[in-house]
Amino acid sequence: MWRCHEACPARATGFPLSPRDLILTLRELANDTLEGIKLPPPNLLAAIGDGVNQVRPETLWSCRTCAACVEICPVGIEHVPVIVEMRRSLVDASQMEATLQKALQNIHNKGNSLGENKRKRPAWTKKLDFEIKDARAEKVDVLWFVGDFASFDPRYQKVSQAFARILHRAGVDFGILYEAEMNAGNDVRRVGEEGLFQHLAESNIETLKECDFERIVTTDPHSYNTIKNEYPDFEGNFEIEHASAMIQRMLADGKIELKKTLDYRVTYHDPCHLGRLNKGYDPPRESIRMLGADLVEMERSRDNSFCCGAGGGRIWIPDPTDKEKPSENRAREAARIDGLDVLVVNCPKCMNMFEDARKSTGNEETFRVMELIELVEECMDLGDGAATDGAETDSADEAVPPDVPSALPHATHGV
Repeated sequence: MWRCHEACPARATGFPLSPRDLILTLRELANDTLEGIKLPPPNLLAAIGDGVNQVRPETLWSCRTCAACVEICPVGIEHVPVIVEMRRSLVDASQMEATLQKALQNIHNKGNSLGENKRKRPAWTKKLDFEIKDARAEKVDVLWFVGDFASFDPRYQKVSQAFARILHRAGVDFGILYEAEMNAGNDVRRVGEEGLFQHLAESNIETLKECDFERIVTTDPHSYNTIKNEYPDFEGNFEIEHASAMIQRMLADGKIELKKTLDYRVTYHDPCHLGRLNKGYDPPRESIRMLGADLVEMERSRDNSFCCGAGGGRIWIPDPTDKEKPSENRAREAARIDGLDVLVVNCPKCMNMFEDARKSTGNEETFRVMELIELVEECMDLGDGAATDGAETDSADEAVPPDVPSALPHATHGV
């Protein structure tokens, strides 16, 4: 049985990717024309196309790099690195979706994928009734690496504000990098833009090394993955934890004071970059139970969790309207839980995908999508309440003169 073929969220929702067929195609190519050379072949662009024993570009761009195929493969085939390496050849040749190229241009020019002026990055903090330390100027115990979506996405800004209030109430000495923070680069690397990834990593590492802190925390599993596992290759060795692990520890130690418990029936979605790729399965679940909620697992959970569809840069590439999105498939799975109140997420991109999927699958009245952080804030009774129904904030309120974009023939490669 080819388990990877069945586990792939792209294939399960009708996209032209089968991890099995990809490997078999490349194996045949190697046998026919490159005998004795290990996969992937050295001239990867020659392996991409519509010919016999070639891989179509749309197949490569269908991948979410969620590693479900790698996790379940009984013989240890590493499908994702092969796909990422082949994507690099496409990026080198500027063969990519216009929306993806625009996102990479935004990251190169402004340090974030949403194209926002970098001085707006900390605008979400202005709705707080206390100041967050500038970690560039003051020593802090915890440096919070916020991330793009947690800084700019209107729905997730509410989560960032909630996390700030939780840390403040718990007496945590923390700060952020304000406008000096740049995209961490995790998804940039996975779409194949290695030059830009290295630029981002080196820039962030330089900024972090100039700060005085004990450890890093982030609410973004994508940032967590790359800072933890890939920044050390660029001499960026930092102690980092995901916010869910920090929250669980503070709950267990009594540093987070709960004023009430929840009577919700909830299910939890494992983010790929926190769960499968970094084995962060238990802290979120332990926290949910400590909040008093009734946790019911979905059919696919933990190492078998089903990707929301945002990974591997797919959040920057629009899905075809004639196909089911992975997030819709997952929302329908959650809706099958009798009496479900809340789908709990633990990632900015997952929240973005599931807020849309809840509506497009007709489940607006079935369940809410909430961050674990919002549930904790609700139990602490901090007075602001949890965000519901994806209500927008008026983010980045202050008018800031736009940056002048740099003109680049191909926006980002080789930066």
